[in-house]
Amino acid sequence: MKLFKDASKREHQNWNKAVSAGFYILLLLLFVNTIMYTYKGAELVSSFSIFWTGIIVTFGYQFILNKKSEEK
Repeated sequence: MKLFKDASKREHQNWNKAVSAGFYILLLLLFVNTIMYTYKGAELVSSFSIFWTGIIVTFGYQFILNKKSEEK
């Protein structure tokens, strides 16, 4: 018994694109946070916020890409 259907090749490609986008967003936020901490002594955003931003960007972008793929 399967709980989830198998992902298509296109869905795998969309997931890889979304993970890349999420990763680069995380790197950007961590860079900005580190620079802010270095110069001001306080973080711009919390680690919790950075984590959830990365998760939301990754899954949101994957959802958008999958919807666009379905329309074609």
